[in-house]
Amino acid sequence: MERQEYNMSFGENLQFYRKREEITQEQLAERVGVSRQTISKWESDTSYPEMEKLIILCDLFGCTMDVLLRGEAGKSFQEDTAGYDGYMNRFIRKIVTGITIILAGFTIGANCEGMGIPEYVEDAAIIIGIVSGALILIAAGMQHSRFTKKHPYIEPFYKEEEKEKFDQRYIVLMLTGIGILLAGVIFMVLAESIPVPPGFTRDVYDGAIMLFVTAGVPVIVWTALQKSKYNVEEYNREHDPDKEEKSIIVEKNEAEERRGRLISMLCSCIMILCTIIYIVAGFGFDLWEKAWIVYVVGIFLCGIVNVVVNGIIR
Repeated sequence: MERQEYNMSFGENLQFYRKREEITQEQLAERVGVSRQTISKWESDTSYPEMEKLIILCDLFGCTMDVLLRGEAGKSFQEDTAGYDGYMNRFIRKIVTGITIILAGFTIGANCEGMGIPEYVEDAAIIIGIVSGALILIAAGMQHSRFTKKHPYIEPFYKEEEKEKFDQRYIVLMLTGIGILLAGVIFMVLAESIPVPPGFTRDVYDGAIMLFVTAGVPVIVWTALQKSKYNVEEYNREHDPDKEEKSIIVEKNEAEERRGRLISMLCSCIMILCTIIYIVAGFGFDLWEKAWIVYVVGIFLCGIVNVVVNGIIR
């Protein structure tokens, strides 16, 4: 007799994806817009979601409806013996958290100045943000070093449809982050004509601009790191090149040269654009003392270009 292949139920698939994302039933319920009891019923196969909720679940977990309903959820991850996907998700969260805390420290400090709060509070906010964020980044870096030494080679396990699913989101997410930063630049140019609220100084608008930076940069960093996560082949080339052919190493060197030229060209264009904005803001709106922030945004954009180009060329 032929052995029948066992297919997991919808509830088992849902539980598999939820645990893989390391979220609780309460957290999943909040994201889907239902109660925790509803999630529990779904996972126990006592009830099933409507089509709208199924679409949300598929988008959340990056899977197709066929996979979610037909019991093939675990097959894509059976070869992830090192726990690479879960580890990388945690690593990315730590990196984004560290960067966000550092930016938040500067944002709070800038707002304190505009609100007339004592200078020592502003300095304390910036120092606490830098120290706390840096400690998180250092700890994440040390843990990443240990992981790569323990697992220098990861057997590729992501399915092509899963990569394509993220690629579709990649452009939208990246444009969202860049759009937030550009909105900050526009706000900076227009801030001079906006009345100052009672009890505040015009410096409060510097804090408002930093809010755009604090919101936009983490989106871009998270998106770029997630893109890099799916490139297991590049991970292997970086940490265990002996397992790759010499021709691949040569291709990597050529890609690095192309990457360097492209990054240099794009960063030059960004800084030229920043200079144009600075001159226009200065002569057109008399914002010489404020418009310098555009160069800070330019530096962030150059860093973003570096991360994005690295991911694309790799």
